[in-house]
Amino acid sequence: MIKPLAVWQRFALSFNDARPGYSTGPWFTMNAVVEVRGPLDISRLDQAFQDLVGRNDLLRTRLEDGKQVIRPNVPVTLELFDDDELLHAPVDAQSLTPIRIRLRRIEAEQHMLCLHLHHLMADPVTLWALLDELAALYRGPLPAPPAQFWQYAEEQEHLLADGRAAAEDWWQKFAGIGEFAGPADTPAENFALRQRILDADEVHEMERFSRRHRSSMFVSLLAGFAVAMEPFLGAGDHMLFNTLLSRRNRREWRALPGPCTVPAYMPFPRPPTSLSGEYVAAVRDVVLGAQHHVMDPPTTAACPFVEYLVDARPQALAFGEATGAVVDAAGPRDIGEAGALGIRARRTSDGELFVHLSGDGVGWSKERVLAVCEKLPWRSPIGTEVS
Repeated sequence: MIKPLAVWQRFALSFNDARPGYSTGPWFTMNAVVEVRGPLDISRLDQAFQDLVGRNDLLRTRLEDGKQVIRPNVPVTLELFDDDELLHAPVDAQSLTPIRIRLRRIEAEQHMLCLHLHHLMADPVTLWALLDELAALYRGPLPAPPAQFWQYAEEQEHLLADGRAAAEDWWQKFAGIGEFAGPADTPAENFALRQRILDADEVHEMERFSRRHRSSMFVSLLAGFAVAMEPFLGAGDHMLFNTLLSRRNRREWRALPGPCTVPAYMPFPRPPTSLSGEYVAAVRDVVLGAQHHVMDPPTTAACPFVEYLVDARPQALAFGEATGAVVDAAGPRDIGEAGALGIRARRTSDGELFVHLSGDGVGWSKERVLAVCEKLPWRSPIGTEVS
């Protein structure tokens, strides 16, 4: 069976133009580690894995010549291993399946279950949906899934066609801006690091601010980063960000395995020197426009990528009498092939906000990015300047 690519898949494959092999390479993966405690039947788990692949067309799909090629049967086997690397494992994009499941025995009733999916076929929701299904299949058979990812991709094609004119009109409002404001170039030097940017009290202040201004945490974060970047910007009355937006707006898509996301470019007005309610409203309007107008990205301009990752991992996974808990998760492994500035924020179980920062150092050098993090509005009480 041959089906069209989803928007995310076309966008991800375009990464290879600047960084050959990046999005088709073996480390472009989504990963999760589950600690399983209790009696675990390995042969039963292996059968559950085979059943998982059998019921999800996505897991029997390979991208070939700009299409999704789905095979009726693909053999898979649970991998037993004993090395120390749990979180990351390579997945061959040319394999007949985009998934690997590995199992390491620690003690008789303690195992580490590692799930790895090629990012061309997965988003964070996919990780959690497949872990839920795997545990359920270990306990017994399941009814047929309500939808398959190729159906989602076909529907996206219709949405793109039906909304193309409106989406292009929306983008044309910003197309004449010319050069977007950005920092002067600096000597290029790749960097990648993890940094705490807000403690729990500061995150609480950010939540209060968001509620007060009818904003989401994501919109507030975008506005806050824009304001913190303002001292480093050159000429220009707009600045460009991009992100990935979830498109799971139908009931049958909410837990559908597959990359149900779309890339979005967001042209924000040049930020003020301090955060205001008016600026948050302006950012919110642009984000809503990007969400409404599903489209292939109108530009490949290098610009900051900002993502706020909501932790929706399952709280407990029942493998019969054994219980599993997600203890670690991560996206693609850093392989020294950073593009433009990437900011991926995640709230910890302690309520703090951490970011993974990466970039090629052009314009947004490591030193500048760390300075931006220090200037975020919630580092101290926002005060009365926000109306």
